[in-house]
Amino acid sequence: MHKKSGFTLIELLVVIAIIALLLSILLPALRAVREQSRRAVCAQNEKNTGLGLFLYANDYDGKLPMNEVDRWLFDVSYWTTDIILQTGAFDRHIFYCPSWKDRDNIIFWRYGENLPAGTSESYPTPEPTGDSTRKDYHRIMGYFWFIDIVGGRAHPPMNPANTPSKEWVRSVATTKNAPATVELIADVTASNGGNRDTSDFTRATGGCYSRWQIYDRSNHLKAGSEPTGGNILFVDGHVQWRHFKEMEHRWFWQSTGNPCFWW
Repeated sequence: MHKKSGFTLIELLVVIAIIALLLSILLPALRAVREQSRRAVCAQNEKNTGLGLFLYANDYDGKLPMNEVDRWLFDVSYWTTDIILQTGAFDRHIFYCPSWKDRDNIIFWRYGENLPAGTSESYPTPEPTGDSTRKDYHRIMGYFWFIDIVGGRAHPPMNPANTPSKEWVRSVATTKNAPATVELIADVTASNGGNRDTSDFTRATGGCYSRWQIYDRSNHLKAGSEPTGGNILFVDGHVQWRHFKEMEHRWFWQSTGNPCFWW
């Protein structure tokens, strides 16, 4: 008689254990590689957005296309985004970080029209066309914009003691600080409080929550709710990664309110 060949139960369990061990080693590395790729795409998104702004500024003595009304830092008017899209080189997806894909959705892109949750991306009704409406209606973007508004923002960025002062930008030709140090566009880093150790960076409450029960959150996160940092586009055109430990709570004007914005 020929003896049957095959795995014993113990051998099978050993193989499964080895595979599980290899996966536990490889998966964190794969996640890190994917996040590095998303950071690279994110940085390019900010550069492309900046290019559209700089092209406009070149035609208007360095002035930037400012919002008409004072809203949150990721609220940008239809009219302002028109200027970038009219270059023909980009589409709306450059305004959203790939680390938070759910934000790249028609209900946020057309926030000013109050579309219901679940609206299809092929929604047939066109956007309003009047200039006054497009300057008043805003989109919710995947990045903070530090451009000033017409008439000036009501509240300046908060500058905690011993930290660099920040400013709202009106012109790329004239800034209070050196252009290489002045932020223009940045990843969203938002929390439900001003304490970096106890706040939740996935549960900031804003207009999206009151309208659809959707929290605002930070773009680049670790496994929990702690942000890793974010890309920042500066007025001189370069993009730099800033670790969360180097960020400060600088806006809303409430010192401990919800939401809190960090950069």
